[in-house]
Amino acid sequence: MQKLSILIAFSLLTTACSQFSNSPTSKAWHNTNARFNSLIIARENMRQADKDLFEKREENYSALMTIFVPIDSVKSQAVATNLKEVIEKTSLIAERHSNSKYLAEAYILLGKARLLKEDYLNAIEIFKFINTTSSDENGKHSALVWLMRAYTEQKDYDTALKVSDVLRTLDLNKENTRDFYLTKAYLHQKREEYAISAAIGEEALKLISRSEQTARVHFAVGQMFDMLNEPAKALPHFKAVASNRPNYDMEFYARMNTLLDEAASQRGSTAAVQENFKKMLIDRKNADLKDKIFFTMGSLEVKKQNYPKAIEYFNASLRNSKGNSTQNAYTYLELAELHYNQLLKYDVASMYYDSTLTALPKTSTDYERIAKRAISLGDFVKYQKVIIVEDSLQHLAAMNPAALDKTLERVIKQKEDEDKQLQEMAKKIISQNSVAVDRLSDKDPEFKRWALYDPLVISRNKSDFQQIWGSRPLDDNWRRKDKEAGSISFKVERGVVGQESATTKQQTPKLSAEEIKKQQEEKDNLALESKKKAFYEKIPTSPEKLVASKRKQEEAYYQLGKIYKFQFNEPQNATETFLTLLNKFPNTVHEVEVLYLLTLLSENQATSPYRKALISKYPASTYARQLLRGNVQITGDTESKASVVYSQAFNLYANESYESAMKMAEDGLITYTGTSIEDKFAMLRIFLFAKTEQKDAYKQALNEFIQGYPSSSLISRAKELIAVFDKK
Repeated sequence: MQKLSILIAFSLLTTACSQFSNSPTSKAWHNTNARFNSLIIARENMRQADKDLFEKREENYSALMTIFVPIDSVKSQAVATNLKEVIEKTSLIAERHSNSKYLAEAYILLGKARLLKEDYLNAIEIFKFINTTSSDENGKHSALVWLMRAYTEQKDYDTALKVSDVLRTLDLNKENTRDFYLTKAYLHQKREEYAISAAIGEEALKLISRSEQTARVHFAVGQMFDMLNEPAKALPHFKAVASNRPNYDMEFYARMNTLLDEAASQRGSTAAVQENFKKMLIDRKNADLKDKIFFTMGSLEVKKQNYPKAIEYFNASLRNSKGNSTQNAYTYLELAELHYNQLLKYDVASMYYDSTLTALPKTSTDYERIAKRAISLGDFVKYQKVIIVEDSLQHLAAMNPAALDKTLERVIKQKEDEDKQLQEMAKKIISQNSVAVDRLSDKDPEFKRWALYDPLVISRNKSDFQQIWGSRPLDDNWRRKDKEAGSISFKVERGVVGQESATTKQQTPKLSAEEIKKQQEEKDNLALESKKKAFYEKIPTSPEKLVASKRKQEEAYYQLGKIYKFQFNEPQNATETFLTLLNKFPNTVHEVEVLYLLTLLSENQATSPYRKALISKYPASTYARQLLRGNVQITGDTESKASVVYSQAFNLYANESYESAMKMAEDGLITYTGTSIEDKFAMLRIFLFAKTEQKDAYKQALNEFIQGYPSSSLISRAKELIAVFDKK
């Protein structure tokens, strides 16, 4: 009987402690175990992981600071042990204490650990699970905030905004409201909606206590107001940084931005601001930060439009670099933008963009944009030089021989001076860039190996070699005039090396200064004649060479216009360049496309004269049909008529009535633009060009078909035809 009582008591106790029971005894037992056996350990490990990641972060104060420290799974490896402990302990709570009041918190910690490992899929599923299953309202709200953060980190901004819309309707507690505002500010910052992000960030700051993280948010909000050209609003945020326990670098940059904003908002004179910068330069605490001070001084001079002084300060920043390649990258970028936007020195700007890319980390948010700009500008400079060079050569071709000879001498001298200046400029940029490389390489032996495989470095060194030695074949003794194999060893074997040198010394007469001068003049004259001969060969003296020269210019104008439109997004310059092309080359092969692009660049496309000219002159072209397509309403009757006309045109083609078939096919292309058989009309037209042996029109029509009908079932046939044509 006693054994039975013990068994019953044990069974009741076990049942009461089941995680599936809602009894007060069961809940109390599981709450205690969940909290003291697992949750405290998980909380402490997550707190330590957050602390370590924040303290070990790498900030770039010259670039826009994000509201949150960006998640990076590589850097999270440093806290992998902590995250593993969090995942294990919170999973234990989920498995053994499912009726605990701490379950929602455990899941949130688990989801956060997954998020820090960039395991977005599992993190999102965990946060969704809490929101749909938990009875803890605050826990559900917190899970939604973290869900919005996870979608933001995944760059799924539209879904993150949908979660944000749900959170706006909920009654959040103070902690969740703070986290919601911060996450929403982060979301809009990532979407480059800086005005919204800054405004929400200000609301979040009202709910945050003093800390270094708070200082960081103030700094980020201040930067966004600066980007919006609102220095008066940015100023209080930069001033607030100092009162929130920032590290020295953040306080230093906040102080510099404060000085800039005071000058911009007219609260302090520019001269006084520069005087403050000079005081900072002589402060021993700032010995390693002089490059940043000079950079900021240069930025202030740019705002004052004092560009020579700005360049002087930026160069001083590079000279005072302490191996901070990221800071150098932004200094190069400022110099590149200055030479491109204000000084219009595109060749110099191109060199600075290249230097920016050598110093800027590829992980930088600006890297892709800058790389595209550097490539575009390189192409831009190339085509601009083509126009200038060919224009000069055509001008020389029209001169009489005597005047041409004198002009060539002057041009050669001028080009030598310009090349020398450009070489000095390039060497200056390279030497400034190499300061950081040399200092880094002493600490990091891998850095030199990386530099040797850098294509920009290889290209630059190859160019320097060719300027000194010319184009040399890759062989032994490439510096010798006499490259006879084994010549030295043969002389040594015969024992005539010493005799030869002695004889040579005896036979070599000493020259007077006048004779040396005369010899040098002869060499200079020979070099000048050689250069003039090279120039003469480039001058388009024959009709064929003149046509080729003008064709190069025509292509350059066309490419420059496209760069202005598609890459630089400068519609005014694009329009002017395209109009210059049409005026200088009225029969250009690019006329149809240029008219189309000018139509797109017009304020009112419907009434644009370029639209009328395109449709009138090239009604059957792909570009004309693209403009007409928007005005066509397709019905079943239209499709039926199109099929009848196509059948008639094809029958004419089959019966070798090519002229009638061509007229019907081109009329059908225009009349039945937008129908399902429009591509068939276009292909029939291509066949007719082939039959009538109109090669240029045939190739152009094929290229237009490939461009205009990428989803057509006939596209493979068109590609086959163009491939066969190119082989001929």
